Amino acid sequence: MARLGMVINLDRCIGCHACSVGCAVSRGLPADDRWSHVKEFTSGTFPDLEVTYLPTLCMQCAKPLCMAVCPTGATKIDDDGVVGIDPDECIGCGSCKTACPYGARVVLESVTSNHGEAGPTEHEAHHFVAHKVGITEKCTFCSDRRALGEEPLCVKTCVADARVFGDLEDETSEVAKLAAQSKVLLESEGTEPSVYYIYSGENDLDEVFHS
Repeated sequence: MARLGMVINLDRCIGCHACSVGCAVSRGLPADDRWSHVKEFTSGTFPDLEVTYLPTLCMQCAKPLCMAVCPTGATKIDDDGVVGIDPDECIGCGSCKTACPYGARVVLESVTSNHGEAGPTEHEAHHFVAHKVGITEKCTFCSDRRALGEEPLCVKTCVADARVFGDLEDETSEVAKLAAQSKVLLESEGTEPSVYYIYSGENDLDEVFHS
């Protein structure tokens, strides 16, 4: 069985937000719905500063806390190790959102345009039909793109080539080799994330995440 995962090289990340913007635009996400983020953390005193950019998304955990608390069984792990949500079973209670230590889930309270009174655009209107008020959403490692044999959009749009995606169970794959020498966020949570980070800086990544 495969376990899809991602390694993000923070030493290459330039904090351009192409990953998060591309995710939101391509999916026509409503104004208050974002599946990808980039945190920025600065430490030190000028001129000796260190700036760390930390892209985050659903960590596709092997032991997801969100699934453990879901009262309806709407959250499931598929054969590729990707955590998904069945919208027909989700009741929007928010238990999973609260349980997720990575803040990766959104319970839609409205489906509104990113362009205010001028919207929705034709592109948004086309995608808004897939977004339902009261239903939880999150990153799926671009399940639609993967079904077409394509890599997740955040990997495709990364201008610094900071992301590598593939099967963590395949020891010969680039992603598995990189993951073996990488770190995860909030390891103490015991969720066994499938997203790893390469980082040679001095900042503590958990501190960066909580900043």
